[in-house]
This record gives sequence, C-alpha cells and structure tokens, in this order.
Amino acid sequence: MSYLGYLIGLLSLLWAILPLFKKDSTWISLIMDMDELEDRKTRVYGNIADLEFDFAMGRLSESDFNPIRQSFLQEAGRVMQQLEDQKSDALIDQIEQDVKDLGKKKKSKKHKCPECGKSNLPDARFCMKCGKELS
Repeated sequence: MSYLGYLIGLLSLLWAILPLFKKDSTWISLIMDMDELEDRKTRVYGNIADLEFDFAMGRLSESDFNPIRQSFLQEAGRVMQQLEDQKSDALIDQIEQDVKDLGKKKKSKKHKCPECGKSNLPDARFCMKCGKELS
C-alpha cells in the first residue's frame, strides 16, 4: 500500500515539474505577466550591451562573440513577440468589452422643467434657467 502512495507522489511530482524542462512551454508564458516580460526584456538588452562592450574591449574573440550575440538577439525577439501577443490580447479584450458596453448604454432623457419648459441635464436637480427643483 505504501508503494502505491510513493508511486502516486512521484508521478505527481514529475507531472508538476516536467513542463519546466520543455522549451517555450505554453502554460509558463500564460502565467508570466507584462511586468515580468518587461523586466526580462531589460535584462536581455543589458546582456547584449555588456556583451558588445566586452567584445569592444577585446575580452571576447569574434568566434565567441557572434554565437552568443545571436542567441541574445533571438531571446530578445521571443520576449518582444510575447509582449506584443499579450498587448494585442489585452487590446482585443478591451474592444470586446467596449462593444458589449455599447449595447448597455441608453440615451439619457433630458429633464424638462415643469415651470419654464427648459431642457436640463439628466442628473440635474434644479432647472438651469429658473432654478426650480426638478423631480
């Protein structure tokens, strides 16, 4: 009976950590929010700048510099794509919400003053012309 418990525990642990070893796992990208992506972009840009500085100072050979720079540029491209995807998703959600809200908005009727007949704003409590209280 205890072997079955150990086996279930081990399988659960493997199921939980297996996505961490996949390259470009989709559930990880869903969890990562805009701030984390912006931080990641800043770090990648900093890494590229540091790499170029080290190359300019002669600390790296060209054969070492080129592949490392290429990998940093690819990482920057992935981060930028993820940022754009999240921004466009957020924009689409906002547009859909705005379209839903359009159907809910009703034209507001203006209040007419019973005393002078002047049209007033819908939220007005008093007439703008004569000052009589509106009901």
